[in-house]
Amino acid sequence: MMKSLTKSGWIICIAMSTALAGMILYIVTSTTGYLAGTTVDPLPIIFTVVAILLASTLVVATNRLNPLLIDLFVFTSAVLIIASFALFVLGRTSLAADVYFIPVNYPKEEEVALNISIVGLVSYFISIITMIIVGFSDKIRKDYSSNNTKYKQKNMPS
Repeated sequence: MMKSLTKSGWIICIAMSTALAGMILYIVTSTTGYLAGTTVDPLPIIFTVVAILLASTLVVATNRLNPLLIDLFVFTSAVLIIASFALFVLGRTSLAADVYFIPVNYPKEEEVALNISIVGLVSYFISIITMIIVGFSDKIRKDYSSNNTKYKQKNMPS
């Protein structure tokens, strides 16, 4: 299955893994350390999970999907990852303000939470860029249909 992926398919895999990394870092920073007692916003988690599910559908079943549906899945995945990124940024604005703009007597845990959050935000950002690249790319899987004579000539016995 993985051999039939094109560059676009591999880029979707990168987008899924970086979005997953960003979501994990969001959960970790939201539930441990300095932010342990705060309320976790579930929307970035939900949006990321749905985006990963849509992207994995693209990788697994793209040859069986309508081209319009493929475009819709790519667009929706990108929008959901962007929304997750934006909500993550909004949730960490107070950390950045305390550490960078009011650098007096903040706890060390606050800086650690901010630094881990920055890594999570970079992961989301990479995922956003890769999904945008996929939106302008060609097919996700190689086409091995009956009208692909180059494949037939190379792999069929004479």
